[in-house]
Amino acid sequence: MQKEKKQISKQVSVLAIEPKEIEKYWNLVEFFIRQGIKYEDNWVSVPLFKKYLKENAYQLFIMFGSDDGEKHKVFGTFVTRITALPNFKQVEVVLLAGEKRELWQDEVSEMLEHIAVQYDCKRIAVFARKGWERFLNSIGWETKRYLFTKEIKK
Repeated sequence: MQKEKKQISKQVSVLAIEPKEIEKYWNLVEFFIRQGIKYEDNWVSVPLFKKYLKENAYQLFIMFGSDDGEKHKVFGTFVTRITALPNFKQVEVVLLAGEKRELWQDEVSEMLEHIAVQYDCKRIAVFARKGWERFLNSIGWETKRYLFTKEIKK
């Protein structure tokens, strides 16, 4: 007799973390934040980044759930800021780091749209790795430009 296969429920949600709760969740996201900052050439110190989160200058989100229906864990984090440009406001993703993107990419996209509406923003801007392009283009995002960098030797 063959053993019946257990149906696995895979579910990952995006959770908004309030500024007053940063300390409570910090140990769960610190690795991803350090990884994201390092990937972008250490553009900011971790203590200053954490300060911006606590002051609500940046907003913290956690991708949390299960990929096996049993154990729950953090799959990643992203951080936004609301920027007032001369003619409109936009939501900017300043950091995005995680694993098993296919489990949470749709939820992150939906959350970004929700944030944009909530803060009366005209658009969402994301600086991301090239690997995001196909997914984002498939759900209506447009590639406007690429970011080129060159280190200056002193």
